[in-house]
Amino acid sequence: MKTIYLVRHGETEANRQGVLQGWNNNPLDAAGHKQAEGLVLRASRVPLETIYVSDLIRTQETAAPLARARGMEPVILPGLREISFGRWEGLTFSQLRREEPELLECIFITPTKADVEAPETLEASQERGWAALTQITRDLEEDKNCLVVCHGALIRLLLCRILSMPIDAMWRLSLDNTASCKVVYTQEFGYRVETMNALGFL
Repeated sequence: MKTIYLVRHGETEANRQGVLQGWNNNPLDAAGHKQAEGLVLRASRVPLETIYVSDLIRTQETAAPLARARGMEPVILPGLREISFGRWEGLTFSQLRREEPELLECIFITPTKADVEAPETLEASQERGWAALTQITRDLEEDKNCLVVCHGALIRLLLCRILSMPIDAMWRLSLDNTASCKVVYTQEFGYRVETMNALGFL
């Protein structure tokens, strides 16, 4: 059995202000750095072979305290990047409620039908993330663990794939900043989700 901990990055100012960040390369805020430090204790019971991060700084800053504590160098995988919100990136939910309420509702109820002029569809984002997860699983030795720090929407897309849920159900899954989802893989049964949105020990 191989165990993969999917962890959402720590809080950013954009998260706190209700801004859609997507591909914007925002750093952690003060609360996010505290959450990142908290991962050191939360992961203390789990031996880790590898720590993976996306190419966006908020994941790298989230993984940094744990990586330092373990004497590890995180591996950057661009395939773990967040989904793009297209022309909505940098806008707040309150702005969108005023200016495009119907489209805002659409993106959270039937996101595959919401056209925000993103450079990548949700289906393409899911395939990109799935390719990264497949590579991580392939490279992980049997009976070993790894930690993957990436993004809220991408993790939701991966969970939808594992659970055979449609992409349009992605926002029905809750995922807080630095929450973890424990995923195990066996050759016999493939992927299985053991925990979701956990904020305690891994």
